[in-house]
Amino acid sequence: MKSKHSFSFYFAIITSILAVIFFSILVVIWTIQIKNQTEEEKLRATLQKIVKDKGEATLFSMAGIPISNIFYGDDGLSLFQGESGTWNYSADEQQNIAVYNKVKNSVVEIFSTQDLAGSNTGTGVIISSDGYILTNKHVLGSGDNFTVVFSDQTNSSAILVGADTITDIAVIKVTRDKNEAKLIPVSFAIDDQLQVGQKALAIGNPYGYASSLSVGVVSGLNRIVSTSSGAILPTMIQTDASINPGNSGGPLLNGHGQMIGLNTSIYTTTGSSQGISFAIPATTVLSVATDLIKTGKVSRGWLDLLLVELNPQIVEYSDLPVSEGILVSQVVPAGNADKAGIKGGSKKTAYGKSIIYLDGDIITKINDTQISTYQDLFTVLFHTKSGDKVDVTVIRSGKSVVIKNVVLIEQTIENSRWVIK
Repeated sequence: MKSKHSFSFYFAIITSILAVIFFSILVVIWTIQIKNQTEEEKLRATLQKIVKDKGEATLFSMAGIPISNIFYGDDGLSLFQGESGTWNYSADEQQNIAVYNKVKNSVVEIFSTQDLAGSNTGTGVIISSDGYILTNKHVLGSGDNFTVVFSDQTNSSAILVGADTITDIAVIKVTRDKNEAKLIPVSFAIDDQLQVGQKALAIGNPYGYASSLSVGVVSGLNRIVSTSSGAILPTMIQTDASINPGNSGGPLLNGHGQMIGLNTSIYTTTGSSQGISFAIPATTVLSVATDLIKTGKVSRGWLDLLLVELNPQIVEYSDLPVSEGILVSQVVPAGNADKAGIKGGSKKTAYGKSIIYLDGDIITKINDTQISTYQDLFTVLFHTKSGDKVDVTVIRSGKSVVIKNVVLIEQTIENSRWVIK
């Protein structure tokens, strides 16, 4: 019996010792894992800081991995290793080539023949497989006979569906025979969050050179641009992609080959590209095109007022209580704004080459949108229609007054010029 109890005693001691050793090993392993995890987290944070401050290329260089180019896409990074001579095209070039090949068959050349007046030529872009083509109104001129030349050099006659003078957007339609190649519409990037600096590509027919590609970047956003007809367009895209006569009506594209805008004008003193071009955003283009296809026209609301954007000189001269807003110089007698109760000015003053009237209401808000500049005004009214009612907040005699249910009139080229610059 003594031997049996001795065995049990020693077995219990040995078991306890082994348990302590096993637990100690677990503690050591756990401690090492925590230490390694902490070190990994520190390393990860350091690497992330390097990427943020100096870019991925620096990180690969520190690791001794030669990277010739990096392409950033939705699916991550595409890395090009080795010397540039070992591959034919850079990532940037491959992107340009891919966009061009994707979209070139959606871009057409448009000829508008006028009696005894020669022929206008410009660019259009196919927006539906059943024949609707988007372009600029000025490309079509005043004629009514249009010829569309496709990328395969076949051609079709086209009819005018509708045109919007304010935005200079027009839609025409062609009819194709069943044995002819199917039309390939462009895809739109209507939800694309544009950034200054991102790539912008234009395909068009400058000076009659068909299917030409130019590449640049988005140089600016939300530009306000005056058209040749005197209308003002808000939220325009500025680009340094070369846009010359003949490019008008063509697509401005992002790096995925999606249309982000309709090329429409250049800012120039010579009539040719000098590095500043503009495009109408895709959301605006689609909205206008939809109305033109449905009804042949676009209805857009406007205020029957003569307006002046406040500047420091006007604010100081009139000792105004606000520094931003739109001064109501005059109202159209018996017009909608007049009937609603908006007041014009009474103090006649020279303003450049114009005459304005001070002491009128100062518009600071339309509905729930703050109005500080002309761009704010044009932007908030751009998607309204004639007959819509808006609430207009004004500063009058130093107090804020809300004028409810002001009925909008139809915006035209003529009343779009009722803004003094």
